Amino acid sequence: MNQSPDKPKSVGYRRPPVKKENFFVSYWGIWVVLAVLFIFLAIKVTGHAPGSNEETEVAEAVSPPDFGEPGYVGSKRCKDCHWREYDAWKDTLHSRSMQLPDEYSIMGDFEDNNNLTVKVTGKAPVSVGKEVTNRMYKKDGGFFVNTIGPDSEFHDYEITNIIGNGNRQDYITTFPNGEMHVLPVEWNIEKMAWVNLNSGLEESYPGDGDYWSDTKNIWQLQCGGCHVTGIKVNYDRENDFFNSEWADAGTGCEACHGPGSNHVKAASEYFDYEKETIVNPARLPWRLRAMVCGQCHSRGVSTAAVSPYREGFPERYGYASGFVPGKALYLFYVDKPGEKQTGPLQYNEWKESGHAKAGIMCTDCHSVHRVSASEVMGAGETVQTSQTKLIADNLCMDCHKTLKRRGVHRIHTFGSCIACHMPRVKGDKHSHTFAFISPAETVKAGGLDKQQNSCNNCHHHKDTPPENLVEFLNAVKMADMPKPYTVHGK
Repeated sequence: MNQSPDKPKSVGYRRPPVKKENFFVSYWGIWVVLAVLFIFLAIKVTGHAPGSNEETEVAEAVSPPDFGEPGYVGSKRCKDCHWREYDAWKDTLHSRSMQLPDEYSIMGDFEDNNNLTVKVTGKAPVSVGKEVTNRMYKKDGGFFVNTIGPDSEFHDYEITNIIGNGNRQDYITTFPNGEMHVLPVEWNIEKMAWVNLNSGLEESYPGDGDYWSDTKNIWQLQCGGCHVTGIKVNYDRENDFFNSEWADAGTGCEACHGPGSNHVKAASEYFDYEKETIVNPARLPWRLRAMVCGQCHSRGVSTAAVSPYREGFPERYGYASGFVPGKALYLFYVDKPGEKQTGPLQYNEWKESGHAKAGIMCTDCHSVHRVSASEVMGAGETVQTSQTKLIADNLCMDCHKTLKRRGVHRIHTFGSCIACHMPRVKGDKHSHTFAFISPAETVKAGGLDKQQNSCNNCHHHKDTPPENLVEFLNAVKMADMPKPYTVHGK
């Protein structure tokens, strides 16, 4: 059958041809779109295009600023943010290492028990004879000490500052030229009595270099750096005048954390870089962390010479002048030979101890910012000076869980770790070698007034002098020695 010539020929269905696109063209096209979108968003958010001068300014603003050398601002400035730490610190003795005198801060008796008579050894050429009576009294709201001055005559000296608050309290007077000197009388808080400070009135005299009023003993040069924070001596040699100042009266926040001006600026103006602008001792290597405490809890001499110098001045500062936390203490302060068992020697002794060799340091035992609740309960009106994290023996047993009951341990089951391994060696100072101090060392040194020991703090009666205790200890050691090997009971 013939088909009509006008009817198209029947064919199968075919998909229209698709034009192939270059892969690289489509890939880069996506990135171009994204780039345009990024520029649009940048302009929308910042108000200017990337690469403009405004962008450069923003980049510079977020880079670490150059704060310059930090300065001291005082602990009250720290309170704005760290109020919990500040309030706790105010209850510690660190905050009271330097105070102004008033009815609340003065602990000595200036009314009834207010005389101290000392017998001069004879080498001191005082015009009043061999017995010197010092009188402490109040007048017109002030506190005064009547004692012998630099001219070997009695004078009234007004107390301008107080140092100490734990077991003793010392008093400072200020001379007309701004020199500050520690007066020769001290209030012993435990005994509730006046005592002769460092035997100064008995063994020294005006002008011998050791007398309380001598130029060598100017407080700003010998002691100030550890009783205040951020001290500036400011001695004017031309006019022979001290215009000294400090950021904190007491051992403040910056004594342990370093000058805080950059930290305050970073937190208040940049809202960033706080950690980089302050020292946190907890983040320091353990040796440097211990040095923060060692700057004051040690006895030595500064590597910095006193300048400007005046005749009679000590050649070097008595404290670690120039030291800031995070630095190596030995670059600023070195041990002074022959100073064992006198003064604040905790750091010197700790360095020789097994604790130091094991990396156990001050803050492993002591609370820095606060006094523990147990200490407050047992302290009465006087805050404990130790600030330990746990009660004495509990703190020791936290590490020393096993104890061999041999020797003196066997016969002192009721005893205390602290009493034997940290006996008092000078006033309120405890030994920090953590080693038992034998009565034999007392005998060798020439008596208890020269060297305390671990036994006589408890065995202090007349029938147990150090010599007797040495014999007793030897007997205890013999009793603990292994018995000779025997055969068949022979």
